[in-house]
Amino acid sequence: MKFTKFLFVGLLGTITNISIFYIFVDRLFYPPIKISIAGFILASIQNYIFHNNWTFLSTSKKRSLSKVNYFKYLSVSIVSLAVNLSVLQFVLIKYDPSTKAVGQLIGIACGTIINYLGAKKWVFREE
Repeated sequence: MKFTKFLFVGLLGTITNISIFYIFVDRLFYPPIKISIAGFILASIQNYIFHNNWTFLSTSKKRSLSKVNYFKYLSVSIVSLAVNLSVLQFVLIKYDPSTKAVGQLIGIACGTIINYLGAKKWVFREE
């Protein structure tokens, strides 16, 4: 059940990220790289709050939001992004699929698993 919640929160974060990117880059003509980074950070804050208060909510006690845990979560997210990009690069070089999105999908799947395990075992670990 936690993994399903985790995926749902991730979907919300993706919607937030893409919406920010679309509005600021495609409509207001801001630089894409800077907006992509800002969208990633804002979506990670949103995801951290939802995961803390819903996905990994302990039945025994409520965990308060903290900067330390957010930066732990952000660290896991950055490692997951690196895994995603590494797998994408590997698939594109090794297999050269005609549809490049296949490589991105495989990369996202690998990154999501790392993100979930890091969040569950380190950031939101039940004591």
